[in-house]
Amino acid sequence: MSDQVFTPDMTVDQAFKMHAGARRVFARFHLGGCSNCAISETHTIGAVSQDYGIPLTMLLEGLNGLFQEGGLAVGDKVRIPDEIRAKVPQLAGVPEIGEIKSADNGAYTAEFGEVRLQGLSEDFLPVQASATPA
Repeated sequence: MSDQVFTPDMTVDQAFKMHAGARRVFARFHLGGCSNCAISETHTIGAVSQDYGIPLTMLLEGLNGLFQEGGLAVGDKVRIPDEIRAKVPQLAGVPEIGEIKSADNGAYTAEFGEVRLQGLSEDFLPVQASATPA
């Protein structure tokens, strides 16, 4: 587990830079997407909690939980979840198995043949070594 921790006095911008998944955590609380729920990147996490009525403990648990999720490593074999493949017709011809080529603050780049995709760990499913074609 990482020793990085999101705190109430951290700005939204700092949170976004600390972990790529922070945007999705805010989005789960309907923050930061549309003009009605836009948040300023200069606001602190504590101010966002207070201004939007979101319990600070829930927000911090969601953010700090990002470091407890299983991460991927460069070289790991992965596949795209079926629910993502089903929603994106362009993925129909993409090879089933890909490989993580880079990882940076919770964001991953995976290559599936000649197709390069970026996402969070939840966007890729690890493939067991025995499941990969020889």
